[in-house]
Amino acid sequence: MRQFPRHSLSSDHPGKTRPSGWLGRLVLACALCAVLSACKVPLYSGLEEKEANEMLGKLLEYNINASKQTGKESEVTLLVEEAQFGEAVDLLKRFGLPRPKYETMGEVFSGDGLVSSPVQEWARFNFALSQVLSNMVSSIPGVISAEVHIANPRKETPFDEKPLPSASVLALVSREAVTAELVPQIKQLVAYSIENIDYGRVGVVISPVDPPTAPAVDFAVLGGVVMHRNSMTRAVVLSCVIAVLGLVLGAGTAFVAGNYLRARRGRAA
Repeated sequence: MRQFPRHSLSSDHPGKTRPSGWLGRLVLACALCAVLSACKVPLYSGLEEKEANEMLGKLLEYNINASKQTGKESEVTLLVEEAQFGEAVDLLKRFGLPRPKYETMGEVFSGDGLVSSPVQEWARFNFALSQVLSNMVSSIPGVISAEVHIANPRKETPFDEKPLPSASVLALVSREAVTAELVPQIKQLVAYSIENIDYGRVGVVISPVDPPTAPAVDFAVLGGVVMHRNSMTRAVVLSCVIAVLGLVLGAGTAFVAGNYLRARRGRAA
């Protein structure tokens, strides 16, 4: 019985190009284009879930293409498109985000193995108290950030009269949150938290901040589909990738079918 050579699906005949080479390069190029078009860079890292969600919500509200990524120990990283990095930083700064990290009493007085003098312990206590009060004032709705400074000197000698303490508060507040009750609330909060301080010796300075104007939603139409304009580039790239992959698969199918038909004709001959 006459034997006929079998044709391999990937022909090794001289002068013919293996399809796997250029097909692989085409797919790799398409994937590279897709990755580059959606390139994002880290904006902030080491965030807690709650704060990251707040920041992400503000970015998306102002049409900034952002996403989050959870890493080890549930720490969250915010990602934005490289072209919108500066805009994202400026926007979050105007909202006081990320919020300042205030030290707690436990952190300030954590054991360091050193013996502190009474004056040092007094200074550390006042600093810890100012951190706690800054955090409390910042938690008031509408307050973007706050700093509390306590002036609570010690007596120079046992025969001196004890100086009266005082406190000053600087608060950045959204303009719509500035009300007649805000300053008395802050003064009362600070006065009740510091020993032997008079209500009148608490000074509060409010600095109103205008929030950024929310941009109008900009829609565009692509192939009869209505989408956000910021998604246009990604949609176009994705469509191109799908089209090219369809052509690649079609060409590969045609090549395999052609080889199969030629093999059958060869056996029939």
